[in-house]
Amino acid sequence: MKTPTHVFTIFLFTTFIFLSCSDDNNDNNQFYDDWTVTGSGLSADVSKNALTEFVGSTNCPYCPADNSLLLSYLDPAHENYVGVSTADKWFLINYHTYNPSRGDPMYEFLRGEEAEDDFCYVRFEEGSWYNISGVPTTYTNGSYKLVNADMASGPLSQMTPVQISLDGTTIDGPDIEVKVTISSSSDLTSENSLYLFIAATIDNVDYEGYNGEKHHQDVFLGWITEGMNGELLSLSKKDKSKSYTWEMPSNWPQNNFETSWTEVEYDVANLKVVAFIQNQTTKEVLQVASIK
Repeated sequence: MKTPTHVFTIFLFTTFIFLSCSDDNNDNNQFYDDWTVTGSGLSADVSKNALTEFVGSTNCPYCPADNSLLLSYLDPAHENYVGVSTADKWFLINYHTYNPSRGDPMYEFLRGEEAEDDFCYVRFEEGSWYNISGVPTTYTNGSYKLVNADMASGPLSQMTPVQISLDGTTIDGPDIEVKVTISSSSDLTSENSLYLFIAATIDNVDYEGYNGEKHHQDVFLGWITEGMNGELLSLSKKDKSKSYTWEMPSNWPQNNFETSWTEVEYDVANLKVVAFIQNQTTKEVLQVASIK
């Protein structure tokens, strides 16, 4: 008995969809030890997302007001909320530092014995990226900004040749497996100052320090990329993918220097990943993505 043509066509179409979905799942499950070309790149530039880097400390008396104001813009229940179209593309990292004085447990856990091993010195004092004179200090997409509701509007109105995808990234308790794909609409191989940073952060940390701030969001836990200065990129008009693993230290924020921070409370269910590409020469953040 001859199979009707339309039945055969439906069979082929269904098979094609199934195989396509299977390929996508395989891509998401693939672990790439090094950068691997996985696609043909972007057909056109895309809109930028915004990254605000908040630099402060629980010993800074002026930090709680600025931090609270910044968070209010992204809180749907607050009158300052900037709206979903902006909030969904605006991401934060809150770095705790030794400025104006030592003793913030969320910094102390990460501090290095030598300056070159200290993320705070490398990121904010050495001058390779920023050079701050005090806290609170905020940068949005690499530029110094006073905290205000429009501080992300500039970057969000711009286009960029670079897109970051974190599809396939998983957070399982304290364990994170990052799968990052960087896509470009242009050949940027002549650039020698584009660096990828991938940060682990955590929300809803309870700790009351010297300045009376009790609750902390977007707390920087460390770089998932190796080293303090990010990973140098060479981007052609391709999609390039790489995988990373990271584990939340079980003793955070205890360390070999201080062991009295028993009052810090948190839940690993609030871990997040923030990935961004920054130009070391201009300090411009070309693109950012996040997942939780």
